Amino acid sequence: MIPLWMWIRVEEPGRRRTAFPVPLFLAWLLLAALLLLLLPFVLLAALLSWPWGWGGPLLKMYGQLFVLIGSLSGLRIDVESREGGRVTRLVMK
Repeated sequence: MIPLWMWIRVEEPGRRRTAFPVPLFLAWLLLAALLLLLLPFVLLAALLSWPWGWGGPLLKMYGQLFVLIGSLSGLRIDVESREGGRVTRLVMK
């Protein structure tokens, strides 16, 4: 399942932890529309490049985009600042 929300959490020592929700489902709707618009061009490019062996990998790469987006669920990225001890976490749910 694709992640619908991304939480950006910022923690600083001596201060409250702040969390910002980012709605990813809006970005996925725009990305889906873009991929549907590009589909005829990808199919045409695959058809034209098929004799040289590039058509199959091109179609597989287009399909792997959906697998990549689906595997983002549960991704967690922790970034720690050297100077201030600030910790920023990106969590996709």
